[in-house]
Amino acid sequence: MKKTNTKVTEAPKPAKAGNRALATRPTQAIQSAPATGGRGFENIERKDILIPRLQLLQALSPAVVAELAKAGTIHVGLSGVNYGKKVTITPILHFRSRIKWVPRDEGGGIECSSPDAKKPVSDVICAACGECEYKDWDDAAKTDKDKAPKCTLYENFLVLVGDATEPILLPMEKTKAKCAKKFFSMGALKNADMWAWQYELSSVADKNKKGEPFFNYAITDLSKRTDPKRMALCEQLWAALSTKTAHIKTDIADEDETGAVAGKPAGAPAADAKY
Repeated sequence: MKKTNTKVTEAPKPAKAGNRALATRPTQAIQSAPATGGRGFENIERKDILIPRLQLLQALSPAVVAELAKAGTIHVGLSGVNYGKKVTITPILHFRSRIKWVPRDEGGGIECSSPDAKKPVSDVICAACGECEYKDWDDAAKTDKDKAPKCTLYENFLVLVGDATEPILLPMEKTKAKCAKKFFSMGALKNADMWAWQYELSSVADKNKKGEPFFNYAITDLSKRTDPKRMALCEQLWAALSTKTAHIKTDIADEDETGAVAGKPAGAPAADAKY
């Protein structure tokens, strides 16, 4: 692959708000909520607000292949900021979404999606996710690949990273599901607002069932309370963005644990995949 002159900005320690670079990777939008922001933003809805997405780079992720960032690092596509292998996060809210991807050997892309993991955007496949056969494991299938649900469930967290004041989306799917469950479980057991405590998100080496290496997330409870000023900010963001079910809209295809982009060979440029 031909190298480009695009640079990846390494995040300061700790990360500061306002550090922005040319958008080189995905944008995501949370939609269907009342206006957010201060006065003057009355006509802005959640669908109009772009939220950058955290992604854990793999060996064959496009940014790694192009030598713009290292595998196993936590990256923000919209700004080009790279946080390295660990960062402190303050969670604001959690929600689920679903995507049924078309297999890469069949052309790739999105066949069906549900921003709230309950009702799909189109009812061509099913009217409700809870009634759809593609969300379930197929124990009668011969291979692990065929047994896995055809529809991918995403555990999404809206978080603040480091000392930044702008929210970032942290999606977890497939092999990251255990980390996601640990994350929201340890928070729920504290019997407090989700943003009352801070956590460390880090990158760890892992292997899939075939023994193939990839990088996974790990979450650590820092037993550190969020300071009052940041608590107030999180509460303000929660009030603005959680009134209705959060919807996700992405302009790129998903990446699996090997770094291959859905619908494209490993290392290929990301494709438009709007829903």
